[in-house]
Amino acid sequence: MFAIDERMKSLGWWDFPFRIDVMPEVFAGEKRIITPLMTQLRTGNIILIEGRAGTGKTHVLRWFLQKLNTTTNMIPCSISEPVDTRILSSALTNLVARNTMKESGPPPDLIDSLSENIQEFYIKKHRRIILLIDEGQTLAIEVGDSEAVVAEKRKTVQWLRHLSDSPAVVLFMAGLTGFQKALTNIFGPLAERVTYKMMLERRVAGGHIEVLTREETEELIRQRIEYFGGTDISPFTLGAIDKIHKHTRGYPRPTLRLCESIITDAFQDGNPAGDRITSDYVLQIIHQQPSLPEETTLVPSASDESRFTKSEREIELDSFMASDPEGITAIQRDILTLIHKLKKATSAVVAEELGIAKGTASNELKKLYDLRKLRRRKAQRGFEYHPN
Repeated sequence: MFAIDERMKSLGWWDFPFRIDVMPEVFAGEKRIITPLMTQLRTGNIILIEGRAGTGKTHVLRWFLQKLNTTTNMIPCSISEPVDTRILSSALTNLVARNTMKESGPPPDLIDSLSENIQEFYIKKHRRIILLIDEGQTLAIEVGDSEAVVAEKRKTVQWLRHLSDSPAVVLFMAGLTGFQKALTNIFGPLAERVTYKMMLERRVAGGHIEVLTREETEELIRQRIEYFGGTDISPFTLGAIDKIHKHTRGYPRPTLRLCESIITDAFQDGNPAGDRITSDYVLQIIHQQPSLPEETTLVPSASDESRFTKSEREIELDSFMASDPEGITAIQRDILTLIHKLKKATSAVVAEELGIAKGTASNELKKLYDLRKLRRRKAQRGFEYHPN
């Protein structure tokens, strides 16, 4: 048996708690995040959540997908891939068919026909459809989009507005910071009807940005450990949690990645740190890893100004619609940075690392290849992309 397996068994873990995956069974910050969103699902029309990559947008949608399946008057309809009218019509038509025990039939090509079917379902079943759409920023019109793609994006947003006009449908969309602005540019009437918007990251004392509070970071780690059979936060100490939160600023994905690195190292054969992970040990692991982009206060000093320009503005994804002189969007810059770091990557790797849908990653990689920003070669499945 490997040392890591022995350590896990001694703690009662039946599997590793800190994989980078979405677990709707556990959720940190439920009262602060979920409660207002649940209220809006009952009273609102269009709900948006915005946040940078790794802030937990997909986790929120998956949580609602799981929980709403147990309610009696709300039915979730989840769309994870870049949405268009064909996907929208097919998803809603299949959902209605499943819940009425009728044969599906071909999805309508017209929004009026689709709306009539949904309204009829609402009147008969007295159940609202909660349309959960991830990666909302893929609806943004980007440099290089053909006329046909632009037309389809505009049509899709108009369909979403039409559906949200009915009490039968609540539109719940998640996307990168600033995607509401992108929706305004495509079709203003949809953005104007937003009844609630939640930002997953926020400014705290000193101008710092965080997603989860220190207490919620501890909650995330505790829930992960307890779900897999452990007790409380053991083997982490409270001081270790402090250092983890300070380093990751409560971003869920970096928190899990750091915990994964800490546990993997601490559980090596003969390492006494595996019995009690202290703040000093966490700092030791942090120093071995590339640091997160440094933060800048709201009013940077003169010495911070160049750093502010190079890092903070580049990661501020509310400007993802604005492209540089070469026509590169912020998400494409993130992809280029990642591939230069990794030396090569597939769309699946990019999707996992940046927390975006695989279809989105594939589309953006293809655009960067067409712009001659990347090279590519045939891999076993799809393409593998390399820096120029």
